[in-house]
Amino acid sequence: MHKNKIILSILDYYKEINIDFDVYVIADAQAKTCKYMPERIVHANEDEFFSRTEFAEIMSAIFNCFGFAKVFYSEIEFIQYILNHCINKSECIVYNFSRDGRANGKKSLIPSFCDLMDIKYTGSNAFVISLLRNKYIYTKFLEQNGISVPKSLLYDKKTTEFSSLLNEFRNQYVIAKNKCESASIGLTTENIFEFKNESINYLNDLLTKMHTTSLLVQEYIDGIECEILVLQYKGDYYALDPVQILFKTETNIIDTDTSNLYNYNFKVIDSPIKSVIQETAKKIAELLGIKDYARFDFRIKDGIPYLFDIAGTPYTIYHSSIAYLFTQYYHLPYESIYKVIVACMLSNYAFINQT
Repeated sequence: MHKNKIILSILDYYKEINIDFDVYVIADAQAKTCKYMPERIVHANEDEFFSRTEFAEIMSAIFNCFGFAKVFYSEIEFIQYILNHCINKSECIVYNFSRDGRANGKKSLIPSFCDLMDIKYTGSNAFVISLLRNKYIYTKFLEQNGISVPKSLLYDKKTTEFSSLLNEFRNQYVIAKNKCESASIGLTTENIFEFKNESINYLNDLLTKMHTTSLLVQEYIDGIECEILVLQYKGDYYALDPVQILFKTETNIIDTDTSNLYNYNFKVIDSPIKSVIQETAKKIAELLGIKDYARFDFRIKDGIPYLFDIAGTPYTIYHSSIAYLFTQYYHLPYESIYKVIVACMLSNYAFINQT
């Protein structure tokens, strides 16, 4: 018996799809995206873009799935193409990896445009994607709905009373991070520190170093870190097996260097906590209205999974928890990831049209 029946059901659904549509892939790539209209576009940090190797991994899998695809290295390039060509909207889909820009809602441009143009696309809508960009807001929302999260406060040099942070975190270890950044951008071991009376100076130094006006200060959960993929298929949510992050060094967080150097491995969690993580992740997906797929990141301490991050368009490169789960644990071809995500997307559009 296969380790995950729902994956097999989704792949069977994929086999029934008549792949006669055009596939448009929007994927920001290092040494490519930033060359597009550099004088007019405020591009993101290239660390957030795919490397040449990562891009090749993804596109080879997509070509294996669909036979062909048109690739856009810039969101604006894609928008211009759609506006300048008479495409048949019922005969195309968008596989969305977009992440360019520096504003808080940067990943919402393509979902918003596709909804406006009535084009099918992978991933959540613009509202959800924007919400997932603000760790502080969704953390507080989930906390109010019974989800275990680290204690969290927002620090702004101009508006935050330092005493409120001191009262909450005095003599505790915290992690301070950009509330709207992803891919471990700007995160180092220096972001973890014991909160003291003099920590206000340290926070202000971090603000300068990280080029931001506010920081999310959270209780540091010193426990097992894991990631779990939740799929939405035919309108229902399914949490797959959680994957533990195995750090190769004593860093114990996925900081910028650890991320860039792939300095960590994976292991599927197969213990009683597994079902708790799955039910928690599924509940979060339902609360937030996730479409198609998302990855939820937890730290486990004293048998409690604490949510600390959500990826609305998670990495599916070879070195990712998702690829490990599919290829090493489910023993499926790497391209199965992309078949599953597209099948979920099409099933959800079909489900919406039926209701």
